[in-house]
Amino acid sequence: MSLPKGGWPGWVNGRSVLVIGAGVVAIYGLLLLTGTVIRSTGPMPADMLAFVAAARVAAAGQAATAYDWDAFAQAQAAVLGAEADAIGGALGWLNPPHFFFAVLPLAPLSYGWAWLLWVLATALLLALAAWSVVPRGAAVVAVLAAPSTLLTTSVGQNGLLVAALFAWTFALLDRRPALAGLALGLLTIKPQFGLLLPLLLALTGRWRVFGVAAGVALAAMGLSWAAFGTGTWLAFVPSLTGNADRMLGGEVSPRIQSVYAVLARLTGPGVVAAAGHAVVAAVAAAIVLRLWLRRPEGPEEARAAAAIAASYLLTPYVWGYDTPATAIAALFLARAALRDGWLPGEKALLLLACLAPAVLILMQRPFVMPLAWMLLLALAWRRDAAWRCRAVG
Repeated sequence: MSLPKGGWPGWVNGRSVLVIGAGVVAIYGLLLLTGTVIRSTGPMPADMLAFVAAARVAAAGQAATAYDWDAFAQAQAAVLGAEADAIGGALGWLNPPHFFFAVLPLAPLSYGWAWLLWVLATALLLALAAWSVVPRGAAVVAVLAAPSTLLTTSVGQNGLLVAALFAWTFALLDRRPALAGLALGLLTIKPQFGLLLPLLLALTGRWRVFGVAAGVALAAMGLSWAAFGTGTWLAFVPSLTGNADRMLGGEVSPRIQSVYAVLARLTGPGVVAAAGHAVVAAVAAAIVLRLWLRRPEGPEEARAAAAIAASYLLTPYVWGYDTPATAIAALFLARAALRDGWLPGEKALLLLACLAPAVLILMQRPFVMPLAWMLLLALAWRRDAAWRCRAVG
């Protein structure tokens, strides 16, 4: 079975992606610089405000304050030199204590400049990670030009960093298992995305990756306990339940992009939404396990893309700013296509999945990203099936 090397649409090729993508990235950069100036002249509360406030309370030896919504509102107001009511309430610090290490360098900076530094640093990490998947300039530019990059940087969140860690985990999984384990261990800054990955490693006998990841995670937690105190962890653990009630128990924000959020907004939070989410999560997990456990193992790109997509479908707690990993999953599948040939319609469907976050920017529709992750999961299954057909033929 031979596969077409070009794929539709034909104009989407290395040269056009590089030129158009570079223009889009330049626009993103201009918006970033403009936003930095504006945020330096007046209060514009967004998620980055929580990062800067958390950095400052941690630097002052009061990291536990970040998990107290009322006290944290005062800390955020202090960053902007305003009253707490002027910023419209607190933005939550929802991250585990070892994420304080990532934001600590922001503590001495002003709000606007901290935003700029954070975006540039995490974008650089994502660029390096994309290069590790496909070492081509067009691939790196394509990932940075994806709408998910604009969505994440517009609020100053950590989605670019998370996407980079996903990329390194799977790009290095069998080539450099220790480094893959390091990336996976650091991915515990978003523990909700780790529901399936340890099981995949254990079932496929990738014990070195598993062991390094576990060691890194434990070391990070231990260092955060030593640096920020027992009280910080005692504040974080109960905050998990409180944050779940706050974010998922009432009217679910359209910014949350999970199957549960979709169903909760249609039927109300409760049994129906939870059961529907559980069914989709179980199906996604079953598909990934099938891909990873089949012998002989299929293309690593299909397994990587499926694992990333399923990681987002399994958790009820995933935000719009977490979407940059979508472009990484698509990049893995594109790598397989560049090597083995494009499947009919594959290029257009990958492009569609990567453009889905643009709908969030324009319309804030809660159902878009679950559909995009389901599409990527289906494309991963199709890529594996095509490989097996060729192997038999």
